Amino acid sequence: MNTRSSQHTLNGLGWWNIYFIIKIGLFLQGTIDFHPIENFALVAFLLLPIRHKVLSIIRQCLAVPFGLWLMHYDSFLPPLDRLWSQMGQLLQFNLSYLIELASRFVSLETLLGLFVLIFAYYFLNQIFRISVFVVITLVAISLPSGLFSSQPNAVANVSPQPEIAQTTQISDNQVDETGPVNDAILNNAKDLFFRNEAQRRVSFPTESPSTDFDLLFLSICSVAWDDIEIAGLENHPLFKEFDVMFDNFSAATSYSGPAVIRLLRASCGQESHPELFKAPASKQCFLFDNLAKLGFQENLLLNHDGKFDDFLGLLKEDGALKAPLMSQAGLTQYQSAFDGSPIYRDKDVLNRWLDKRKQSQDGPAVALYNTISLHDGNRIIKASGKVGLVSYKLRLKNLLDDLYDFFQELKASNRNIVVMLVPEHGAGMRGDKMQIAGMREIPSSTIVHTPVGMKIFGQGITRVGNTAHISAPSSYLAVSTLVSRIIEEDIYATKTFNIAELVKDLPTTKMVAQNSGTTVMEYNKKPYVSLDGTTWSEYPTK
Repeated sequence: MNTRSSQHTLNGLGWWNIYFIIKIGLFLQGTIDFHPIENFALVAFLLLPIRHKVLSIIRQCLAVPFGLWLMHYDSFLPPLDRLWSQMGQLLQFNLSYLIELASRFVSLETLLGLFVLIFAYYFLNQIFRISVFVVITLVAISLPSGLFSSQPNAVANVSPQPEIAQTTQISDNQVDETGPVNDAILNNAKDLFFRNEAQRRVSFPTESPSTDFDLLFLSICSVAWDDIEIAGLENHPLFKEFDVMFDNFSAATSYSGPAVIRLLRASCGQESHPELFKAPASKQCFLFDNLAKLGFQENLLLNHDGKFDDFLGLLKEDGALKAPLMSQAGLTQYQSAFDGSPIYRDKDVLNRWLDKRKQSQDGPAVALYNTISLHDGNRIIKASGKVGLVSYKLRLKNLLDDLYDFFQELKASNRNIVVMLVPEHGAGMRGDKMQIAGMREIPSSTIVHTPVGMKIFGQGITRVGNTAHISAPSSYLAVSTLVSRIIEEDIYATKTFNIAELVKDLPTTKMVAQNSGTTVMEYNKKPYVSLDGTTWSEYPTK
């Protein structure tokens, strides 16, 4: 190495220029944030004049892990401890699915762009002192009103307003959300929400309806309105079938187990995430238990084996579901799940249940059907080469088609059945700054905004009024209330139901969604996220 290149290596950033150029580019695109102190600490560490070869190697060995950590720290991705907490489940994924997830972080186009950047840097560095330009640019983007500031696209920190420490309560369920916000305001609003929710209950009639009917809850994994829009299926005929549609429903979580527990405990107000797995909830909270007291027999049907993350155990232990799993013997495998287990076609499972109900001499039933046909990473056996969004679109269309056909079967059967469509959460197929496509660690607004609806089937029963669209913010308490009213009105005895009366003054629920250690809450029509339970930032929606 000649004297000039030795001096250049000593005083410059060397190949670390590539690292900072990538950061600058991502920051200017609004893809990541930039923390000046930490980044300039790395720059200073790399520019320290060290001539001893061994010490120089040690410096590089120390800089690499710090640089990787700093890249994550500058990003809007969830904290690393969230990833480690899910490591046990990740290890159960198929290798092909893990590779697919990795490709969402680093695509082929990204790798090609990196190759071009390295190629350009190698030659330009022979002519220019690239390190000088990189450091100057880093200084520029670090200025509060820097020439290249991307602040409008970054996650906005909540403006400090220390003189305001209380949230004004307007009613049992509402607070005054006008005015400035800070951590104290948002924490107070969250605490007030859960205090109010703890007092809410749905009262069920003490007498059974005079005419028997079945209740079927369709619990669908990984579908939200945003996913339906991406797939171009918002005009699917299934959505025109419902008597009631909740247009502003919050699933309150982005994971399957908590979502189904919340559905099974729908007769009480929304619990915080930790409360779902603590001491058993009040018996009054369990929707299926309330229905069992009125003579409804519990049914459980899945299109999967229920073993992943001990889903079946969760239903029984935290959801108090006593029903045995309906047999899957003889069903033909339709998909291979993200963990390699078999998945059966939705119409096959639902039609088997309907056939059993036709042959049964038992009284009314309340059935929970859980399907994972849309879970990220699944493969259709006959179209195993299709992955990602292409696969999701195909699987979503097949699911909606199956449900539509099943609805026609229900009409033809002339049986008295009330169907409630209550998806668990969305798939997050669009992705955003904080999460790649398919990632659901943070329950963002788009992931928890699910299509919930009710359809009443029965021979000769008539609906008065058009489909009711509920625009108020709603959650599981409204679902339980609607079921209670159907029983109280004894609609199958009167052979008619006034849809406007059924949905009048249904309970509203503010959008507060939680996973373990993560909360997303809408406040004054803006989503805010807390990853530590105390500090908040505005969730990046663009």
